[in-house]
Order: sequence, then structure tokens, then C-alpha cells
Amino acid sequence: MENSVELSTLEQWFEAYESATSSARTEAERARDYVDGNQLSEEEISALKKRGQPPVKYNRIRRKVEWLKGLEVKQRTDPKAFPRSPQHQEGAEAATDAIRYVCDNQDWDYTRSEVYDNFLVEGYGAAEVVHKQNRKGEVEVVINQYPWDRLFYDPHSRKSDFSDARYKGAVIWMDEADFLAEYPDRKELVQGLYADQGLGTSDTHDDRPKRAWVDATRKRIRVVLMWYRQGEVWHWCKFVSGEKLGSGESPYTDEGGESVCPLIMQAAYVGRDNERYGIVRDMFDPQDEINKRRSKALHGINSRQTMGVKGAVDSVSDMKRELANFDGHIEVNIEAFEDAARVGIKPFELMPTNDQISAQMGMFEDAKNEIDLLGANAALAGETGESQSGRAVLARQQGGMIELASLSDKLHRFTREIYRHIWMRIKQFWTEEKWVRVTDEEYGARFVGLNRPVTLEEQLGQAAPDEAQAIAMHLQLYPGDPRLQQPVAIENNVEELDVDILIEEVPDRVTLEGEIFEALMKYGPTLPPAVLIEADPVLPAKKKEKLLEALQSAQPSPQEQAEVEKTQSEVAENMANAQRLQIEAQTPRFA
Repeated sequence: MENSVELSTLEQWFEAYESATSSARTEAERARDYVDGNQLSEEEISALKKRGQPPVKYNRIRRKVEWLKGLEVKQRTDPKAFPRSPQHQEGAEAATDAIRYVCDNQDWDYTRSEVYDNFLVEGYGAAEVVHKQNRKGEVEVVINQYPWDRLFYDPHSRKSDFSDARYKGAVIWMDEADFLAEYPDRKELVQGLYADQGLGTSDTHDDRPKRAWVDATRKRIRVVLMWYRQGEVWHWCKFVSGEKLGSGESPYTDEGGESVCPLIMQAAYVGRDNERYGIVRDMFDPQDEINKRRSKALHGINSRQTMGVKGAVDSVSDMKRELANFDGHIEVNIEAFEDAARVGIKPFELMPTNDQISAQMGMFEDAKNEIDLLGANAALAGETGESQSGRAVLARQQGGMIELASLSDKLHRFTREIYRHIWMRIKQFWTEEKWVRVTDEEYGARFVGLNRPVTLEEQLGQAAPDEAQAIAMHLQLYPGDPRLQQPVAIENNVEELDVDILIEEVPDRVTLEGEIFEALMKYGPTLPPAVLIEADPVLPAKKKEKLLEALQSAQPSPQEQAEVEKTQSEVAENMANAQRLQIEAQTPRFA
């Protein structure tokens, strides 16, 4: 039975999150701005324009983030289900196909990349694995991704996967028409929200740019979906300012029947005050220095320091403008030069500033080097600057990969949890016969039946002829017997399958394997084909397995091999005798 929490408490929890995470969310918004190239304040842009200098930015952060996102794309792998007992060996393949079907149907690869983008920049991301009924009445497993600025969580949570959070959820902005289609009896509530214009405590979750529970201009309403834990049971509640829209216990359970929350969240890093942040935080200062040092150096190159006696030039400001022009011309007063010569001083001179410009450029290069060493470094990217062996490149890449191991491990854990929840939803809601279309690079498109009833006729057809005949005689079956069409078993019954979901994500090894393959190719004709197939770094593992099986099946048995060798020996002997007889016939005979 539901043990619901009062709406006032839920609203307090939501406001507690907004209050406790204010500075962290401001920093997250700054991180996104820096990735987007918004790295200069209005005051800085105004100062640059005032001195006639363009607001130039060298966005090194975007390159870092894009490189890491590209690495994630390159390391994508498919889930694999392994049986926990021998009796589920065949069913594990069906479980694998079912999970891959959901991933393909929901475009999971793209969703994971979107979550990883938030994970790297703002510091955390999330996806929700739920179910819905389509128009045909079939239950589909759905993966929803929420942008980071639509998420909230228990600010007392300390773990990077939010497993210790008492509550978490998402903010959903809905058009008024969609809201009333889902809640047709809440028209008065909407009008009340427009009139009240209840303001939130921050603008992070706002429907840009207005900070409120409703947007009267666009006719949009902010709805909060909160998942919270009471003891060991998860509950949900949808609400707007001052009123619940719906609530209840979580409809989702794990393999053991325990209540679970379908919203899976993951953070990159967790600070001392439980704030979540990504890799961009460490790039703020180097990026600022890159922009400012470059701007300072550019300003210094276009500027000149001068020294002279009073009256050496008619106007100092005009003289400065002429110095800024490539074809500038400065006129000096001869009287000032004569007066200066009498006392032995220089009346006018340009002061050298090369040392200042060199210092600025040196610190500019230091800042670039610092940001280049963060995250995706040259070694990991394989940019060695010179021709090196594949083994040397791999060694450098493995050294660079250590820095990313923590991020990769968290993404791996998040992905595995998504796959696990997909399998939970399948086991819980796919109770009827279902056919899934699976596409892979090995077999193309194929169909897999889940919860498929097996008739007595099919079962007898799969049995050995003697065994099938014995069963038919025992049951006194006759041709056309209606009992033959009765289901006697369920094939790939997902509710009974007991599997582990595993994934493998490893650094790219093509460099070293390619070098080994090239070395083996030198001995190509003398090596068995199986060795070359195993060493090929380009062939996928499934394709290798298929080729090796075909190669093995094509090889003759020992008895057949012996007969082939005997035949080859006989043929060789016959050819030798024929050649000998031909030579004897052509050889002259002397009496």
C-alpha cells in the first residue's frame, strides 16, 4: 500500500535541492558557455572594442570535449547476456537479441552520447527506462534522456551514481494543450497557475528565459516528476505548484521483485560539498589565460611606448594614432630637439617592448600546453609528432588512457545499469508472444521469437525419429489430430530466463594488432588461413568466428584426408610413369 509523502514535503525537497546546489549549477552553466565559445564577459568585450581590438577567443575546450565524445563513439559495444546456469544457454542468446532490439529501437547509442556530453561538461546526466503501450496494444520499453538542467536530486547524496539519494527526478515543461489532454479535469488549475505566477527559487529548470512555474505567453506549464524512497520501496509523484497530479508506488521491480527507480543518473566527479562537476572545471583558468594572454600580446604588438621632452610633439594623442598606423608619420618640434641637445638628453624616442610581448606569448604557450595536457592528450590521440612503430604508439596511448580510466569506468557502469533495467522491463512486461527484428553486421536482419508457444507437432518434429514415433504411439496420435496444434512449451520464456548482462569497452588496439598482422602477412602462403583470420585487426569478432567455423567445416575429416592423400599419391605416381614412358619412347634405340 502506498505510503505517500505530503506535497508540502516534496516541494520542500525540491526547493532544498535548488538552494543547496545554486553555486554548482552556476558553474555548470558557465562550463556549457565555455564549450559554446561564450568565454568573455560583457565588460571584457566592451573594453576590447573601446581600444579597437576584436574580441578574439581560442576555444580549446570544445576540442577537448569533442575528442572525448568521439572516443565514446569509437568505443561503443553491444550488450551480451550470459546464462547463469546451463539450462539457460540458448535463452541467453534470445535475451541478448531482445536487449539489442530495444537499444536499436530507442536509438540508445545517440542517447548515451547525449548523456555523456552532460556528464563531461555540466558534471552529470541521466536516462529513464520505462514502458508504454503503443497503438497496437503492445508494450514497448522506452529510454528517455533528460538534459542536465531538467534534473534534480537529493543534495545529501554523496555517491557518483546517486545510489544513496533519497529522491531524484526531472522537470517537464508541457504545452497547455498537451497538459490538458493528459489531465482534462485540470483546466481551472492551469488558470490558477497563470494568475499566481508562482516563481521558483532558481532559473536552472526554467523554460527559457522566464523563471516561473508557468509561461503565460507560450502557454506552458512546469511539471515536476519526483521519485522518492520510503524504506525499501520507491514511490513517484507528479505535481505542479500547490497540487498533485498523480502519485503511487513505483511499478518497476528488479529480478528479485524488489522496488526500483527507473531514473538512472551518473556524475563525473563529486566535490567535498557533494557538488557535481565535469572535466571543464579544470579548464576555466587555462582557457581564460589563453584568451587574455593572446589579447595582451596583440595589444602590445599594436602599441608603442614613447618617451620625450615636453613639446617634442604638438599632440601626444595624434602621435599615438600615427604610431598605430603602418604608414604613420610623426612630426617633431625642432626647438625641443635643440633644447634637449644643449642639456645632453634625447628629446624623443620609442621604448622597446619586445621583452613584454615575448613574455606574454611565452605564458600564452604555457597556458595552451596546460590545457592540452588535460584529458585527451597528444599521446592518447596518437599524435607523436614523428613516425614510430605501432608498439610505441600503443604504449603512449595506454599511458594517456590512465587519466581517462575513471571517466570510462563510470560511463561503463552507467551503460551496464541501463542494459540491466532494459532487461528488467522486458522480464516484467513482455509476457505475451513477441517477435523482435534484430539487425547485426554478421547475419543482417533476422527475427527472434520470445515467449513463443511450441506446439506438440513442432516438438515431435525436433525430436529424434524413433523418439517421436514412440511418443505418437503412446499418445495414440493420428494424422490431423487436433492435439498436435496444442502448445506444450514456451520457447524463450523471458520471465524464466536467468542471465547476467555484460559489456566490454576497451581502448582501441588496432595499432599494435595491425603491426602484428603486417608482420604475419610476410609469411602469408606458409601460414594456415586460421592464423591470418585471428590476427586481422579489422575483422569484427563475430565475423572472425563465422569465418573460422566455415573454414573448419570445409576441412576434410582424417579419413577423408587420408583418401585424398592416397589419391594424390596415385595420381603423382601415374604422372611419373607416364612421363617415364614418354621419355623412353622419344629416346633413340641403337642396335
